[in-house]
Amino acid sequence: MVNGWVDDGFDGMKGLRAVPTSVNRQPAVAFYHWRKREGAYLPLTIDVLRVTGGAITEIVIFHDDQFPRLGLPERLPADGTE
Repeated sequence: MVNGWVDDGFDGMKGLRAVPTSVNRQPAVAFYHWRKREGAYLPLTIDVLRVTGGAITEIVIFHDDQFPRLGLPERLPADGTE
């Protein structure tokens, strides 16, 4: 379920890295967006997925200012993929 969201969460948007995580014991995906100027991936959103009966039934989106509060890194280093 989470892998599908990671692969399809931002259709057509380039320069993303997704980090599977959890928020309040629910599956979540933290998305980082490549910023050439900073030479790193910076926080974009955290999508918290409510799964019922094997299907995603609700998505709660947290903005980038919540990454530190949820214990997520403030940036991810470049990995050769932009």
